[in-house]
Amino acid sequence: MDAELKAKAEEIRVELHQMGEAFQHGDDSVLLHWVIEGELACAHRPLRHHPNFGGSGKTLPPNARKNLFEWTARVFDAGIRSIICLMHPKEIRLYADLDLGSANLIEFYRDQGFYVEHIPWDDPAHRPSLDRATFQDELRCVREEALIAFAKLPKPVLIHCSAGIDRSAPVAVYIFYKRHNAGNR
Repeated sequence: MDAELKAKAEEIRVELHQMGEAFQHGDDSVLLHWVIEGELACAHRPLRHHPNFGGSGKTLPPNARKNLFEWTARVFDAGIRSIICLMHPKEIRLYADLDLGSANLIEFYRDQGFYVEHIPWDDPAHRPSLDRATFQDELRCVREEALIAFAKLPKPVLIHCSAGIDRSAPVAVYIFYKRHNAGNR
């Protein structure tokens, strides 16, 4: 199972990396990557790779507000009905200056008509002292919580962290694996 999960997670990472590269060059034609067609997709956080506003840990300026509304509308138009957000509160605060009419990004999603499950997880890529055992424990807990959320949320579900690579990919693959194996019984 671990080898299968790692291979599928790498596939998602590559897709999201390519999407991020395209976004940075002005091509936002592909907004999400389907992990389970019509049920589960992965993406970057809104505007993470925007050519003007994107970047790791960059607070979005007030003039990015319109772009966030456009991103949300496109996700909804793609059929997404629910969001599992793995962003840590410090990442959620990157949207604080946008005057969204909501308390924060999570509430904004809800106000836009999405069902939302927020499972905050601090990005392991930005914690150099994090040891492998602690990461594996965190991953195990988040995977299980996300699987429960996925089961109860209306489909299709979008899962995202910030870049979609270190947190979303392994969690989405776990859901894919559990869903695939449940269907083969």
